[in-house]
Amino acid sequence: MIDKYLEDLEKRINPAVEDDLERQWSDFWNNKDQSDLFCPKRKAAAESALKWPEININDAINDNTFELMMLKELCGYNFQLNSAGGYVGAIRTNYGTAIMPSLFGTEVYLMDAQHNTLPGSYPLPGGIDAISGLIDAGIPDLDGGQGAQVMECAEYYLEKLEQYPKLKKYCHIYHPDLQSSFDICEVVRGCDLFLDLYDEPEIIKNFLSLITDTYEAYIDRWFELVKPSEELNVHYGWIHRGKVRLSLDSCMNLSPEMYNEFAKPYDTRLLGKYGGIVHSCGKVDHFVPCLSDIKGYYGFNLSQPEYNDMEAIYKETVDKGIKIMALNLNTASESVAAGRKMHGNMMAI
Repeated sequence: MIDKYLEDLEKRINPAVEDDLERQWSDFWNNKDQSDLFCPKRKAAAESALKWPEININDAINDNTFELMMLKELCGYNFQLNSAGGYVGAIRTNYGTAIMPSLFGTEVYLMDAQHNTLPGSYPLPGGIDAISGLIDAGIPDLDGGQGAQVMECAEYYLEKLEQYPKLKKYCHIYHPDLQSSFDICEVVRGCDLFLDLYDEPEIIKNFLSLITDTYEAYIDRWFELVKPSEELNVHYGWIHRGKVRLSLDSCMNLSPEMYNEFAKPYDTRLLGKYGGIVHSCGKVDHFVPCLSDIKGYYGFNLSQPEYNDMEAIYKETVDKGIKIMALNLNTASESVAAGRKMHGNMMAI
């Protein structure tokens, strides 16, 4: 079923248009574009004559051939080509945020199909004793949980793209949603984690260290399969400097002091080794200042500017050479119209 859609994309890809779009992104990251708002866009649309399918995420996850997962991901590239959008071609093995927790034995659960949204996972039973057991056991089997499925899906993507040279060049496979050390810790432990920070801080720090070791082992294995660039890479259709995107969603629940003690050392390890960008949902203006001195931290993406003091965010990002990624265009435009200078570090869409 998937081949006619791959062939459709292959025919519609215009290398000159895609090269120009990637050049826009490269200019942004190499500070050649000093406009206050960087809004990338293709020079021309390439509409499809096919009716593309709607695929439920549960069906994609349950398809052991990986065809439905790839096709669902390719629908995003089809949209960008149809609309002359500003995101480059990008697909991932989209199994959700439970990938890393599942390596530690958490049970993945699928949401009801009607919601068409990614799965979650149950906290590990057994309380803090179970966490101690994980620490004693060391790095878990990287093929456990969803681990093997994610890698096998990537192998399928690589095999299919090998048959289509333009897709192979312009449709980038980006790393799965591995979150970050503290996010993984919360999912495995559950909300009792926030009591453990006071009651069992050393156990939690030891577990965070193990999680970070496991993250490195897993993503190193990923990078052996899907080779990253040493300069610019792709995540979610954005081009960015560095190799990883860390999600710090759980960190909105931490004070700056708690972030510095329980999350920053592990984020520093990963960004120092791989370089990359950071994402967080929710209210983040209280801990964003803690990030600015981390080596390898190049950009920040936030999902809900309305929850934040954006001037505080700007002072800790664009004013310090840290690029903001994919900010809501209305928010960014209002700030610029009010006279806020972004120093060539604001990407809005």
